[in-house]
Amino acid sequence: MRSLFSHPRQALNDFNSIEVERRRIQYHLIFLIGAFILAAFALASYINLRYEIAYFLFGSLLAAIGINIFVLKTENHKIAAWLYSTVMLVQVVYLIISGGVEATGPLWTYPIVVIIISLLGHLHGYFLSLFVIALLSVLLGFGDSYGLTPHYTDAFKIRFIATLFALSWLVWSLEFSRAKAAALLNGLNQQILDISRTDQLTGLLNRRGLEENFNSEVNRSQRVNQSFSLALMDIDDFKAMNDRYGHLLGDEILKQIANVVQSQIRNIDTLARWGGEEFAILLDKSSLADAAYIADKVRKAIQELNPEQSQISERITISIGVAEYQPGQSMLELFDAADNALYLAKRCGKNCVRTTEDVARENGRPDLSLV
Repeated sequence: MRSLFSHPRQALNDFNSIEVERRRIQYHLIFLIGAFILAAFALASYINLRYEIAYFLFGSLLAAIGINIFVLKTENHKIAAWLYSTVMLVQVVYLIISGGVEATGPLWTYPIVVIIISLLGHLHGYFLSLFVIALLSVLLGFGDSYGLTPHYTDAFKIRFIATLFALSWLVWSLEFSRAKAAALLNGLNQQILDISRTDQLTGLLNRRGLEENFNSEVNRSQRVNQSFSLALMDIDDFKAMNDRYGHLLGDEILKQIANVVQSQIRNIDTLARWGGEEFAILLDKSSLADAAYIADKVRKAIQELNPEQSQISERITISIGVAEYQPGQSMLELFDAADNALYLAKRCGKNCVRTTEDVARENGRPDLSLV
């Protein structure tokens, strides 16, 4: 249950969450202001013995409070916006039919139209405001002939409908331009997020992007009770190649390896550049054995690269360490396990794949990840 002044439960780290929070604050402000106005005029009407208007306004206030309680419990602001708009539509019809105090009731239609468009947005809100204007036009046009409404002069009717339409059009244009600007900002925000998650050289995910995918993978693993694995790979003797052939050619080798690895893994797997000459693969729905098989497939594909394609004299090889995720394990713990396996692969002569099971066997103790 959240009030107007409560803080968001989660950090507002994307534009959509900011927009939802803006709508929430707008909704509560409209409720507070509307409730104050309804209470004040209901009390004034009661004191001045206008009981019918007083009871109607008190009823509207109770309806608004009920809707607000619903929102505090469900946080469903979309349904609440439609409920509020329905209450205000009833208020408009009543004020036109009753005339309010000395036939001034129709004047309250102006702020109500503004609120409806603000709550429902430039599309639904505008169409509902047009419906309100059409309904009021019928009531004003034929109501006094059948005794439904007080007598309004023709000049008042024409100018009231015209100014109401002009106001709704103006508010629509403001809400429409705000929505368009919000969409542009959302697109720009998404581009910035994509850039922040992407390695500029290879076009793969970077550490930040991989961390977000890791969190999603952990949630999926917990939901379906199915594990996943991590393969951490390092280009053998890459520093020596960089020194011998230069950084420009080294960059080309990194991009070439990224393309080859991407072609060997599945669509459900996630490849990222972990840093320098290191790459990481999150292998979805893969046990340790399955992940080791895929990792060795990648290793062979890199080994079979034609040196002439890379403009170097020696073959490129990679070493890979593989670890399977265990429930409750943090990202750093999983990477540390894979890094230990990678270190073992380097010690075993490079150009090979080693797993946490191999590390445990090397250390003469059982692999706890397999228990």
